Amino acid sequence: MRAATISHSFKNMENIDLSGVAAWSRQENDTGSPEYQVARLSARVKQLSTHIKVNKKDHASKRGLLAILAQRKKLLQYLYTRDRESYYKVIDAFGIRSPVVNDVRGATREKTTTETASA
Repeated sequence: MRAATISHSFKNMENIDLSGVAAWSRQENDTGSPEYQVARLSARVKQLSTHIKVNKKDHASKRGLLAILAQRKKLLQYLYTRDRESYYKVIDAFGIRSPVVNDVRGATREKTTTETASA
């Protein structure tokens, strides 16, 4: 397993908690698998989200967050087409809404099905 648990952001020196990222690696030195990349990007999203809550006028960080979210979305779509079982594990573990349009298990899809059932 990887020894690094906390990484410092190179620009703003805020801590990024990488403690849960090592569990998603397929091998010891794995950094390229989609699961690992999504886990690492999700840790960065969490850190940036807390930063933006404190610094509301930091538009550069908002732009960076949008870029990271787009990259994570592409990786999730790739994972959805290649390994659906692993995709569902990742979105369930991180609480990510499904970016795939026809996916019925995403958080936004569940809301629409329960709303239509109650109506």
